[in-house]
Amino acid sequence: MERKIVKNYIYSVIYQMLIVIMPLIVTPYTTRVIGINALTINTNTTNLVQWFVLFGIMGINIYGNREIARVRDDSTKLSKTFFEIFAMQVFSMLIASLAFFFYIYIIGDQYQTILLIQSISLLSVAFDITWFFYGVEDFKSASIRNMIVKIIGVVLIFMLVKGPNDLFIFVLINTCTGVLGQIIMWLQLKQYIHFVPISLKGIIQHIKPNIALFIPQIAISVYSILDITMLKILGPVYVETNLYEQTQKFVKMFLFFITSIGTVMLPRVSNVHSKGDRVAVNNYLNKTLRLALYLSIPMIFGISAMIQNFVDWFLPESYQIVGLLIQCTSPIILFISLSNVFGTQFLVPTGNTKPYTLSVVVGAIVNFLINWTLIPTYGVFGAIIGSVVAELSVTLVQYFYIKNRIDFDFKVKELFIVCIASLIMFIPTHYIGVFLGANFFVNLLQISVGILTYFLILFLFRAPLLKELPLNLFKRK
Repeated sequence: MERKIVKNYIYSVIYQMLIVIMPLIVTPYTTRVIGINALTINTNTTNLVQWFVLFGIMGINIYGNREIARVRDDSTKLSKTFFEIFAMQVFSMLIASLAFFFYIYIIGDQYQTILLIQSISLLSVAFDITWFFYGVEDFKSASIRNMIVKIIGVVLIFMLVKGPNDLFIFVLINTCTGVLGQIIMWLQLKQYIHFVPISLKGIIQHIKPNIALFIPQIAISVYSILDITMLKILGPVYVETNLYEQTQKFVKMFLFFITSIGTVMLPRVSNVHSKGDRVAVNNYLNKTLRLALYLSIPMIFGISAMIQNFVDWFLPESYQIVGLLIQCTSPIILFISLSNVFGTQFLVPTGNTKPYTLSVVVGAIVNFLINWTLIPTYGVFGAIIGSVVAELSVTLVQYFYIKNRIDFDFKVKELFIVCIASLIMFIPTHYIGVFLGANFFVNLLQISVGILTYFLILFLFRAPLLKELPLNLFKRK
């Protein structure tokens, strides 16, 4: 792949790795200092605010990314498109903010003070222009900004949060660091755009296609935000919302190697598709599909092999069930990886919004029905079953739509090699934990042995991906 894509991918991965590392540092501290009850309040109030953010931001994060990528080669069109989309974003978030304050002061909520602090995140989202930097493929600026903000937030938490009564401070730190991040981002914007006058007509033209991408965002939220909401309402135990959130965080943090590919490739595919280069689109998708399968399948086996050892020393005793919950949830790594390739890297950038919308609506309906049926009896396990089946249904709908539109070169034999290598890797990884116990260094040993075993088996079976890497490196050199 081109050097710029590789660099953008590295920046995205580094930032995502930081997101993975931060909970490893912060979670043990906050669970012990603040406590599960306070963290559950934070989870539920954050979840509520996210509903208003969802309807305020609509589909702008994806739509803005795609539209900026399409016009980035023309400075005037780039500036005009940016100001039009940003004006639409501010107006939309203003309406969402008014609705939020109406809820707080007219309808009322027992955690009104916490929600008022959480409202700062609405301001942060209103001025969030990360989509612009992704669209021009400047992942360096976005990643560095996000890393600075995350580090500052962690430092402040350790400095200022000392007990359950500091929940207000904890929430304030999380919301205010987001605003700081937007300030940094705006300072970097002037090198790309210049002011151009825009019209109301120019703003309005973006509403319809943005709403078209907003509909699948609503559907996606049914099996993300709504899971926690339904657990809170239907679940047999109140604190299960926090257990579910911790499980989702742990599982999805392993996806950063794969989802970073989609983040990087969306603007690139949008750009080449706007030029009518179908061959390039096909080549990009085949490369990222192969990489997604080579990464996601061993991740599932690896998580199953070592996660309980990790949870035993990393989380308090009240969270030990999270290990089992993560094992049950891990199949979504494969499903999300595939739908990331099919949906984010093909359907969205090529303008196939209807099938993309259909896929996530089907997933949302499946998720809602399973949650409604299983959560009252099985609690968090019912929510997990709903999430896994929903992600599978999304992937299947997308695959059946694009299977005749993309010339896939991934063979069954290659998939068999990946599965065998993952299964063999599972054995030493699991038994190292069984015999050596649960601690940080054992987990490092498990990860190291697992990676070495996996790639050794791939090498012995002469896996096609490994054959391509030396050639690509040689060609670049």
